[in-house]
Amino acid sequence: MIETTPLVEQYRKIKRDYQDMVLFFRLGDFYEMFAEDALEVSSLLNLTLTSRNGLPMCGVPYHAARSYIARLLNLGKKVAICEQVTEPGKGKGLIERQVVEVVTPGTAVDEDFLERGTANYLASLVYKNGFFSFSYIELSTGEFWTTHFQENPDTLDHEERIRRELGRLAPRELIIQESLLEEQGSIQAILHEYGDLVINRWPDWVFDSYQCYERLLKQFKAVNLKAFGLEEGSPEILSAGAILLYLDETARSVLPHVRSLHVYGEEDFVAIDEASQKNLELVQNQREGDSRYTLFEVLDHTKTSMGKRLLRWRILHPLREKSAIHLRLRMVELFYHDQGRLSQIRELLSRIPDLERLSARLAMDKAHGKDLVAIRTALAQFHRLQKLIDECGLPSEYELKLGSQEQSQLVALQHLLEQAICDEPSVLLTEGNLIREGYSKELDHLKELQQKGRSLLEEYLEEERKKTGITNLKMKYNRLIGYYFEVSRANLTLVPPYFIRRQGIAGGERFTTERLMALESEIEGAAERSIELEKNLFLEIREKAKESIPLLLDGARRIAEIDVTASLAWAATLYGWNAPEIDESCRLCIKEGRHPVVEAHLPRGEFIPNDTDLDGEGFFFALITGPNMAGKSTYLRQSALITIMAQMGSFVPAREARIGVVDKIFCRVGASDNLARGESTFLVEMNETARILRSATKRSLVIMDEVGRGTGTKDGLAIAWAVCEELLEHIRCRTLFATHYHELSRLEHPGMMNRSMGVEERDGTIVFLRKLKEGATTESYGIHVAQLAGIPPNVLERAMEIMKALSEQEELLQHHIDTFQGAPQGEAEKREVAPLTPSEKKEKPHPILEELLRLDPNRLTPLEALGRIYAWKEFLLKQSQKAPHRSYPKEKDLFE
Repeated sequence: MIETTPLVEQYRKIKRDYQDMVLFFRLGDFYEMFAEDALEVSSLLNLTLTSRNGLPMCGVPYHAARSYIARLLNLGKKVAICEQVTEPGKGKGLIERQVVEVVTPGTAVDEDFLERGTANYLASLVYKNGFFSFSYIELSTGEFWTTHFQENPDTLDHEERIRRELGRLAPRELIIQESLLEEQGSIQAILHEYGDLVINRWPDWVFDSYQCYERLLKQFKAVNLKAFGLEEGSPEILSAGAILLYLDETARSVLPHVRSLHVYGEEDFVAIDEASQKNLELVQNQREGDSRYTLFEVLDHTKTSMGKRLLRWRILHPLREKSAIHLRLRMVELFYHDQGRLSQIRELLSRIPDLERLSARLAMDKAHGKDLVAIRTALAQFHRLQKLIDECGLPSEYELKLGSQEQSQLVALQHLLEQAICDEPSVLLTEGNLIREGYSKELDHLKELQQKGRSLLEEYLEEERKKTGITNLKMKYNRLIGYYFEVSRANLTLVPPYFIRRQGIAGGERFTTERLMALESEIEGAAERSIELEKNLFLEIREKAKESIPLLLDGARRIAEIDVTASLAWAATLYGWNAPEIDESCRLCIKEGRHPVVEAHLPRGEFIPNDTDLDGEGFFFALITGPNMAGKSTYLRQSALITIMAQMGSFVPAREARIGVVDKIFCRVGASDNLARGESTFLVEMNETARILRSATKRSLVIMDEVGRGTGTKDGLAIAWAVCEELLEHIRCRTLFATHYHELSRLEHPGMMNRSMGVEERDGTIVFLRKLKEGATTESYGIHVAQLAGIPPNVLERAMEIMKALSEQEELLQHHIDTFQGAPQGEAEKREVAPLTPSEKKEKPHPILEELLRLDPNRLTPLEALGRIYAWKEFLLKQSQKAPHRSYPKEKDLFE
């Protein structure tokens, strides 16, 4: 039975307000967890589970708590930190405790809780009056973004938009209306796909327009939000305001570093849906889920955490504004053509700590001594960096207030921190060792007194020996009575009147003096007063530093921009990339393009380049055939990656590239089961295909590989054919369509061209040339690829027999079709038809020929014609008597 005690009651009272969090309850030198928290945390962190008064409990040392909190945050838990707010023994009864900090996965700002080069987003999704409002914030940097989009029940575009936003941001935490989850099951299904996302379900009444609007006005100290392009009724108000209200409950701090709200729309960035991000492996590979073998890995030569985060963001948010892209390209080109300066800049960048997150901690009163030293270091390097940048005239895409006056203010802050803060300060305010010697005379005196206390006592002892004539006078220390003089019984007659008797002993007596008591008090109190004074001085300095937060954040943004620019220039130098031409046309003209990731992991010169030439006014659809392993998928992906690189402002792996700005990029390459969603490979493939056909516009770039391969041959071919027609006739966007269905090459359209991957057959083996050539291929070389993969010889031999038999039947049928079509009009019935088999009688027409005679080709669609051909083929397979000891497999078994 659990025994109720004042401590347990205090715990339960505090826990009631933090039911959804793990409560770290301070008890002396430990943070303890009780009841259900203890059971859960002991299991998650492998801690020893004990009990107190029948209540389960476990604990962690307070000095090591941050590592345990970080592990809980990574597991999606929220932590409320409850501290002792009165000193033991100084209050009456139970020590008072209260929650002083709440840490959640999306609101963490401490370095111990964050991944250095990765953003940590808190997002909010709200629905009202037919509009969705979506906002997100990176609290550790102050970046705050918001947008809205309309519900569309017919096309479900809003669901795709939600997927896209969540996919590229990967927020750690989401605030959402409870009704939205309950009434729109599709939204709930989308969120279930993100198992690591912490969901905060809020009742609808919390999303009050007036309350959210007033909270935003308070944050930005404004009378309205027109400067951000928002009115009182703007949908963005709800989700953006909800984030700030949530931070009021969790961060429990003013947020002076959150200075602006960026309102964006779908027209600002290239739309890359979640599936395309994964298929193109932009920032995560599909196998391990890390950044190896991704575009990010190849582009990332950044030297700062700020630059790394910005580069990742740019890859996932390519621009659509031509002038903004040109500005970024000019910046990269400036560094690219000045390699000496580029090396100097990269060297300086390597010494700069994360000023962005340091500024956020400073703004939220979480910066400790080492943080201020890091800010001092960052400012020193930034001033040197700014001098180099000013000399080369590097522009900026941001509106930064870093004129001479502002830079003087930053220099003054740097000097203050150099004069005031120790080189190796403590991270705690209760240990001293924060303020540099010479900054405060009072502090220097206290420290001197603390350090020289023993010598002062020895000097006083010598003085009293001379004054009293007691040559063997001794000074000792006792924990109960403090410092005292000890006089032997033989010298008691020499004791002066100002000696105050404290204690008698066997061999004499103990005395003190008013001066000794004063020295003792001064020495013993010096350490305590020194620590308190250092704390107060540190807080004063931190408050002064907070006055420069806007400038520090501008400086951090400029450093990140320079770092990304230098990284892209260095990558271009390293891999031999060139500047693309960006215009408003519908061209995608790439000369000698290469796949940036594949090339980077091959020996230099081994990658075979290929051209791409699509034009919305001419050939805009390329049908690409060729066997597996010939390089189709690599070619398709490289065209999409080059486009993304160009529109994010990077040089590209091509001799020349002229790219008309695209609005959306879709990449449907390969597919796999999604068991969590209950979706088969084919269903995943069809979902992705459906999104492309619903969402693509004429300005989009579509990359499709092996559409229809997940089902039967007839079904798959029919679907692939229909998809091609839709892209050719209605959407008319730049498209690269790779397929194994050679029948598709029979499609005729003025916007379509046939291309194939070159293959040579030498002595029974094939050589993949990995070079794109004109015209379609007629061979799949599947058995050759199977041989390369190590399929047993007997299986390969049998496959060759089956393929030969099937080819003979196709040729025979094609011969009869050609014979029939070659007859003059009106004479087809009179013409003698060659027999299908030697034993068949000529006087009785073959059933297939009878059906052919009845058909009117002018009334057949291509899809209907293909359906009949496959039906005839299946009929002939059944009629074949070749190799009677074996039954040929059914067509569906051969092609599935």
